[in-house]
Amino acid sequence: IGVVCPSQVAPDMPRRAVREGVSGVVRAQIKIVNGAVADVTILSGPKVFHDEVTKAIRQYKCLAGNDEVVATQEFVFKLD
Repeated sequence: IGVVCPSQVAPDMPRRAVREGVSGVVRAQIKIVNGAVADVTILSGPKVFHDEVTKAIRQYKCLAGNDEVVATQEFVFKLD
């Protein structure tokens, strides 16, 4: 991958997921242009987590040069 995102924000656990006992893994595709997140596409995972993942990724600060880079990241949500 030709990108590094030194400033990443972890998504919050949605209250609804805690209430309903939902856990799981969310895969997201991230398009980065000039170091900024230009687009987020959720590829898989429980819908209850999608908004939190998207909100967190949009806050990333990346170092990707002037190229457009597409990367995939997984987020694991576990109930304690």
